[in-house]
Amino acid sequence: MVSSFGWLDVDAQQRQKMLEVVDLFREQGTVDDLGVGTIRDAISDLLFPGTSVLHTRLRYVLFVPWLMQRAAHKSSPTEMSAEFRRLEFRLITSLMAGGETQGVIGNRARTNLKQLPSAMYWSALDAWGVRDVATADAYFRRMHDTRALQRRTAATDDPESRAFVPASGIDQHLPPAPDELLNATGLALAPAEEQYLSDRIAASTRGSMLAWLVHHPPGELPRRVWDLEHLDEAPEHLRVAVDHARRYSLAIHGAALLYNLLLAEASEQEELVEAYRDALGDWRSELEATRALVGWDRADFWATVHASNPRVRAVTRAFVDRWLDLIAAHDGVTDNGEARTLVSTREKSIKGGRARLLNQSALDRWTGASGTGRHDFRWLVARSHLEDLYSARGIEVAA
Repeated sequence: MVSSFGWLDVDAQQRQKMLEVVDLFREQGTVDDLGVGTIRDAISDLLFPGTSVLHTRLRYVLFVPWLMQRAAHKSSPTEMSAEFRRLEFRLITSLMAGGETQGVIGNRARTNLKQLPSAMYWSALDAWGVRDVATADAYFRRMHDTRALQRRTAATDDPESRAFVPASGIDQHLPPAPDELLNATGLALAPAEEQYLSDRIAASTRGSMLAWLVHHPPGELPRRVWDLEHLDEAPEHLRVAVDHARRYSLAIHGAALLYNLLLAEASEQEELVEAYRDALGDWRSELEATRALVGWDRADFWATVHASNPRVRAVTRAFVDRWLDLIAAHDGVTDNGEARTLVSTREKSIKGGRARLLNQSALDRWTGASGTGRHDFRWLVARSHLEDLYSARGIEVAA
């Protein structure tokens, strides 16, 4: 039987979350087999609000409202919506004609593209104050009604009878779309576009790591946010949050490695068994070398997580706390019975009969690595957006 995803058409933010889940399941390094994604996302939202694993390049934050504005010239909301969809596909051709090959959404799928830019970037438009309308269709209805209101207003000579014209739902300070938008355009930001996005992001995410980095470019953008060369210049609350992220990312990585070792053993793949044993040994050495567990204020860590997402489940916290207690109390967990039971029980409690360690069919579909990527809390996405901003300012930052 072929598996499929489905969800009710509720709000745009929930739809994007589901798209992200689907996208994550395509990426073996980030699958959340142990159910700790809510913690990862809470830290991600705290450090880099508005970002998404679905994002490619920052200029899409402008492309989407520009196309909405253009589509709104049609006569009816239904025609506007259809035109908007058509323009999103046309944008692919325009970007390719402009010489772009990397970061173009739909450069391969073209008209078969399922995840359109408007779905991928919709939450960012809200988080960064670019739109305040719930959906694109709501925007089109508003534009249609506004035009009707303006026609009625123009028909009367009585100023007192003139109705108030509501805001469009898109930020009035949005830079104008370039003339070549639908012919041959690119992903690089123009200076005015960079200024607008820098101001919007910094103002709407004030107090976040993203906001701070918008106006404090480093000389180099490393692979991990905690390796930033000028991190000690950041406000204390950001240094603390990044330190929590660093410690947690490394600590929970061991649980993912142990889970994959259990799968390798269950599937009797000796080469993988040896590989994961070696990986766990390297992980333990790094844990000790970086002193990630030493002096860690775990109460403050959980307060930080819950401040970002108070809905993190108690059972998830209990699992993580027990794992941290175990790795702090034992030199190694590779052959530790309690650690193995903790990880295997966690998978079973999340997946039930679909758990790989219970279901032979599910185990047979294991590709050899699941959830082995270390959490970066959407830093690589944020780094790409920051590179676009810095580049538009003429600032060269090594990556």
